[in-house]
Amino acid sequence: MAGRITVVGAGVSGQAIALWAKKLGASVFVTDMKKELAPEICLGFRNAGIEWETGGHSPRCCECDQMVVSSGVSPASEAVKQAEGRGIPVVGELEFLAPWLPGKTIAVTGTNGKTTTTALLGHLLRCRGQSVAVVGNIGEPLANAAGTAVDYTVMELSSFQLHWNKSFTPQVALLTNLAPDHIDWHGSYENYVADKLKVFGRPGKGNWEIVQARDAALVPSGGSVCTLGGTEGTRIYWDDQAVWLERDSGREKLFDRSQLSLVGQHNLENAAMAGAALALIDKSFAPLQGLSDFLPPPHRCQLVRVRRGVTWVDDSKGTNVASTRTALEGIDGPKIIILGGKGKGEKYETLAQTVKARARNVILIGAESDKIEAALREAGVQSIHRTSCMEEVVSTADGLARPGDTVLLSPACTSWDMYQSYEQRGDHFKRLVMALPD
Repeated sequence: MAGRITVVGAGVSGQAIALWAKKLGASVFVTDMKKELAPEICLGFRNAGIEWETGGHSPRCCECDQMVVSSGVSPASEAVKQAEGRGIPVVGELEFLAPWLPGKTIAVTGTNGKTTTTALLGHLLRCRGQSVAVVGNIGEPLANAAGTAVDYTVMELSSFQLHWNKSFTPQVALLTNLAPDHIDWHGSYENYVADKLKVFGRPGKGNWEIVQARDAALVPSGGSVCTLGGTEGTRIYWDDQAVWLERDSGREKLFDRSQLSLVGQHNLENAAMAGAALALIDKSFAPLQGLSDFLPPPHRCQLVRVRRGVTWVDDSKGTNVASTRTALEGIDGPKIIILGGKGKGEKYETLAQTVKARARNVILIGAESDKIEAALREAGVQSIHRTSCMEEVVSTADGLARPGDTVLLSPACTSWDMYQSYEQRGDHFKRLVMALPD
């Protein structure tokens, strides 16, 4: 690659994009709104011959032939506006990197379950002896897979990344589910859905689209469609014993339900869709091998401890209403639910109805507590406890819990009012739970 590239954003994905573009022979400039970058980032750029600026986007960011926006950069970014005003092409990281993504490609998106499904796909492929890069919103930047020699690239794609996609088409595109999320970034639920679907609807020989039956009407058809819960065509379904994939050639067993150690109905759906994706690419992958050995990523309905008959579960990654409702509905038995944090602009009426039906007690924490409590009171939820810190949350839950209960941290909000990340919040919760005396 020759020419001049400006990369907007010096986060993990932006750094990787810049280094890859430099490796391809481009002159690379990075622009970031942060006041300063960490010393190790500066050293890496300096050693690679990459120039950068911080504290805003100067006119120099438009001294390029192409602008590449890293994950999460908004179309309202000042750098993007400057480039568009000057007629400079602006592309997202996915489209920029697509020509160099190796092997067969599987893209996972959706509102909830993306990370678990992506990680599970990588695990199952490795159990079959395949080499695989697991990248994207899961934590490893997309650019780290570029130019490598692997059999499969499995990527988790966020709505932010997909907003910019115009042409990338994977061999399998998998949509776990759709529900309101990131409304503050996209402006509306309709915009959010439209961006999620930008990886679907492009025709290609052998391409598959795997979706929930309830979402199938929203997905633009381009490849072949497989539905979870559908009644006709290629479909995924289960009975009391096993999960099956049915198509014109007959049905094949994906796995026995007894193999699945993941908690909740939603994880059964995640595993079913992952299994179908592999079986559709290569029929020899069914039945699945290695499913019982899979450990879910942290903070996603993760079992922390069973103490005095009480099960403690960390679902700190539950940062939207739909995710928390799914956790509440997927875990059996009486529950004490921990809610609150920094909101995303969602309403809480549907969450309140699910809490009323599925939880015995509610513990609130964080900036969104007033709004959540108002919705809970309106729905008729009575047992609500306000707290000011995680220590108080765990102490309150311990006092309320009875044998047979599940204490579920699934906040329906981000952590940014009190923590730097949902991981930090979940880790704090787990430390406090593990410190409770036997």
